[in-house]
Amino acid sequence: MATHFPVGIYAIPEVSMVGKTEEELTAQKIPYETGIARYNEISRGPIVGDDAGMFKMLFHREDGRLLGCHCIGSGATELIHVGQAVLALGGGLDYFLTTVFNYPTLAECYKVAAHNAANKLALVRRATAAGK
Repeated sequence: MATHFPVGIYAIPEVSMVGKTEEELTAQKIPYETGIARYNEISRGPIVGDDAGMFKMLFHREDGRLLGCHCIGSGATELIHVGQAVLALGGGLDYFLTTVFNYPTLAECYKVAAHNAANKLALVRRATAAGK
């Protein structure tokens, strides 16, 4: 059995996840940051008629490793497998920031969520540096 087993609920909207949840990371005291993309922010969301979908990635706050992916919306169960592969290979934030995803596809969520997390981490680092 794979370490990172994806879960999918085939409903309307679809729900899918792989990896850790925020609750698990909090309980284990693992520092993490979220990156979020909303379907109405990416080009494919309006094309498929889904302006309410949301995609979230969890990254380790110190080394940028991907810890989990969560999605609710059209194609969530198809979208989650990219995160599953990156988890299995030990990748993280740098991979998503430097990879090109087809456009317009729901996979654009990975890029938008990665930039969202990177911006939050940059703010944390600046605040930490200013406090020293």
